[in-house]
Amino acid sequence: MDEFVVLLVVAFVVIGAMILIGTPLAEWSEGNWGSTDTGTQGNSNSIASFDIGKVGLSENQISRTARFGSFTLGQSQGHTLKEMPSVKVSQGYFGADSKEFQINVDGNILSNLRDVKISFGIDESNLYGNLIVKWNEKTYFEKTANLRSYDVYIDAEDVKESNVLEISAGGPGLYFWASTYYDLGNFKVVGEYGPEKFMSFKVYPNEIEAWNLGTLKFYTTKGQSGVIIVKLNGNEIYTASNPEHLVTEEFEYSDIGNYIKIGDNILSFKSNDVFEIDDVEFEISIAGGSVTKEREFEMTEANINLLKSGKAGQITFNIDSTYRQGVLNIKINNNQLSIQTVRSGENTIEFDENDVFEGTNTITFSGTGSWDISDAEMSISK
Repeated sequence: MDEFVVLLVVAFVVIGAMILIGTPLAEWSEGNWGSTDTGTQGNSNSIASFDIGKVGLSENQISRTARFGSFTLGQSQGHTLKEMPSVKVSQGYFGADSKEFQINVDGNILSNLRDVKISFGIDESNLYGNLIVKWNEKTYFEKTANLRSYDVYIDAEDVKESNVLEISAGGPGLYFWASTYYDLGNFKVVGEYGPEKFMSFKVYPNEIEAWNLGTLKFYTTKGQSGVIIVKLNGNEIYTASNPEHLVTEEFEYSDIGNYIKIGDNILSFKSNDVFEIDDVEFEISIAGGSVTKEREFEMTEANINLLKSGKAGQITFNIDSTYRQGVLNIKINNNQLSIQTVRSGENTIEFDENDVFEGTNTITFSGTGSWDISDAEMSISK
């Protein structure tokens, strides 16, 4: 009984002291009894999201699926060569900010090219001078661009496998104290070709080494008639007249080992008639060993500037299942990120401007354990 009285007196003394120094009891209790609050989560700029799947050591069969969507054979096709949410240019008497992009066109698409379409909308401009679009130093667009959408077409004969696209602004004219500026939104460069459809997918070294099975899947609308030919890197791997509604074709490594390669591979569809093709997938299954997942993401100049200004870059992902404990390794462009521990549910790690660069970057997931990872997303706080 005496011990209880002593504890009660101590409790009143602590509470009284906290009242005197102005610390709310609720704040004290949350801060000292296991709160999971890690700080205010403000708005963030999403960079990319990934479907990762199983990573690390495993004795089971692992799958990765390249998905190409739906399209119509026998008519014009489109392949995105460059895409950016925003391109900003300006020109004044004391300086200029123009943009130059390297645009590469695959030889398969180039041989069937009809034109290249550059599409964009003018989100903001003071209209003091012209907007200028050049392709391999040839001017294709030079005029005052109002706040609307534009399509600029590049003739096929002016397109090579490697091209230079330049976006710039003209001078402000009589407004010598100011600068002409343009903010182009939804900027996209598309190669229009046909009638054959080309699709690119990557194959990584570990997938070649542990190849178990490749599975091609797609749907055709019932009642369509004609011949469909599918090629891998120019080599025919499937042909059928009047194919079934669901097509599933499996390939052992011995079937396509002479055709497939590490890096970019080209899958092509061709038909002698107009053919609706839906939900094309190529699934790669590998057996055993250590599984590394590599994904690419784009960093814009604006994103780099946010990081340089001190904004935090974050990678969030969910650990859905842990099959084997171990160390999870995440690298950006071969830069090892700091990871203390991973737990079931959502995890967050940070990166900064030293890990990335403007353009195409690579993030890699691997490890000495085994996990099922989903909902991976990269972002930068605003």
